[in-house]
Amino acid sequence: MNSTMECMTMNTERPTEHPRVKKEIAPEESERRKRRRERNKIAAAKCRNKKKERTDILQKESEKLESINASLKSQIEELKSEKQQLVYMLNLHRPTCIVRAQIGRTPEDERNLFIQQITEGTLQG
Repeated sequence: MNSTMECMTMNTERPTEHPRVKKEIAPEESERRKRRRERNKIAAAKCRNKKKERTDILQKESEKLESINASLKSQIEELKSEKQQLVYMLNLHRPTCIVRAQIGRTPEDERNLFIQQITEGTLQG
């Protein structure tokens, strides 16, 4: 039994690790690695700069589009207000309209036509 225990403990113990021995690098190999690292460093910096430029360009474009969007929304509100004023003026004019009288429509006919055009969105000046 002792021999079995000894075998088990021997198998579970880790072998002692030997420190790695650095291989001697040839001077040409060392120089080649140095040049490669330098090229990689330059390429990484170039890539970071390019990414930063793209980010800046997209940020400026985003700000420009947001400004245009705000301007267009403002213009929409102005046009809605103008449309409302024009519809109001048209309503004031309808009872005294000479053209309507020549066609033979009554004010009630005009009102119904006007409401129909508004609901259909086909109101034409």
